[in-house]
Amino acid sequence: MSADPVEVAARLVGERFPHAHAAFLGGSSPTARRTPWSDLDIVVVLDGPPAPFRETLRHSGQLVEWFVQTPGSLRHYWRHDTVRRRTPLLRMVAEGVILTSTDGAAEGYRARACALLAAGPAAPTATTVDMQRYLVTDLVDDLRGCSDPVEISYLAATLVLAASDLLLLAGNRWSARGKWLPRRLAEIDPELPGRLAAAQQTVLADREPLVAAVLAVLHRVGGPLQEGFRLEGEDPSR
Repeated sequence: MSADPVEVAARLVGERFPHAHAAFLGGSSPTARRTPWSDLDIVVVLDGPPAPFRETLRHSGQLVEWFVQTPGSLRHYWRHDTVRRRTPLLRMVAEGVILTSTDGAAEGYRARACALLAAGPAAPTATTVDMQRYLVTDLVDDLRGCSDPVEISYLAATLVLAASDLLLLAGNRWSARGKWLPRRLAEIDPELPGRLAAAQQTVLADREPLVAAVLAVLHRVGGPLQEGFRLEGEDPSR
């Protein structure tokens, strides 16, 4: 933890990609959230080969995730991020520390990434939201009726993720995975991630707090959904 992660990342970029015209250090390592287990998430933009590729290596004991892109591949994966409603690569560029920039290239990429983040994801269809409402409602019933402790634990974990995704989806907000999901959820409701987590931890002793927390989420987005739900199918042969 003693070495400055920004200095380490800048040195690694200079050694491995001296012709990079932009590079960023994203993730937790350049922030106050840094821990002894934080890796270095480094985005590098090259004019061409060997980019694009992603690679994880260890440099002098430090784990490094390399996200090596071309301008075209960077735009491609940004589009991929926005379709999934998750923004890891966008945020690494928009919120990360600039390590190198040729003729303002990094600043240009950052401005574009910030604009995409601010614009938000495409608005979900009513059918997409209803499908997630239906899924969460079904999981609540499964949890209520389950008696196997292992299955209860798995259901609780699945339900916390699904309810979090539902609220973000219905609010047309960016989603995430892992430690970033509660951070995105807290942008809508600062108390909800803690309430869901606490209820999940005690679910084997009492599942009602988790059921109540998830039902509260459902009621914020139209309520539980079961009977009356209909999803039209597709026939690719037509």
